[in-house]
Amino acid sequence: MGTIGDAPRPEASGPARGLRRAMARWLSRRAPADPGVPASAEPRARFRVVCIAREAGAGGSLLGRMVADRLGWTVYDSQIVATIARRMERPIEEVETLDELSPSVVQDWFLPLREEHWAPLEAYLDHLAKLVLSIGHAGDAVVVGRGAGFMIPRHETLSVRVIAPLKARSRRLADRLGVSPRTARRLAVDLDRRRRKFARTMFRVDDADPHQYDLVIDTESLGLPIACELIARAVEAGRPGALPTPSRALPPPTRMD
Repeated sequence: MGTIGDAPRPEASGPARGLRRAMARWLSRRAPADPGVPASAEPRARFRVVCIAREAGAGGSLLGRMVADRLGWTVYDSQIVATIARRMERPIEEVETLDELSPSVVQDWFLPLREEHWAPLEAYLDHLAKLVLSIGHAGDAVVVGRGAGFMIPRHETLSVRVIAPLKARSRRLADRLGVSPRTARRLAVDLDRRRRKFARTMFRVDDADPHQYDLVIDTESLGLPIACELIARAVEAGRPGALPTPSRALPPPTRMD
């Protein structure tokens, strides 16, 4: 009988493998039949999708809707959960409990023995990967959360993280949910922890690392309207012909260290 030290690591769990397998299958279907054929020379927009990662209460969902309206794109947030619920033929309330959830270490140790405990989660993750990658392939979309920025090809994604001080986030959540500031603060911390573990387990990244993103925006400092404009203008600047081509070589950068 194996010891605890023989147990698989969390990142090798069944649900995590299921997500990565789904992504690999989907991406392999997108691969061109003949790799030697060059890609089309037709200019393409630099950013076809905006992915918004968010701290709880920082206004990520509202900002996503604002950016989508500003660009004339489609926003995907709670719609992702509703779509997966339909595909899984399960109540949306049940699927919401799986949203941005990763299995605990204890669950990981027992997954091979109790498959029925993780089967719904693995099914959710499989649907999530297919849906998010399909959204990325279609383009003209704003995706909020769900690790989308770590699934859609990086070269065509404007990856944004929105943050705000915990006090401000707690106040927003308290107003929105009608709970006390203390309860809202605890909820914000718990949601942040859940999302951080989801990113770490499924994608092996620290979602709080600013180097994972193109933009990190403090919505309390700048406000949502300015944050929306920053994102929209970055997308517009990446469109073909939006920025002039330099007529001469740029001077070498100045060392800042």
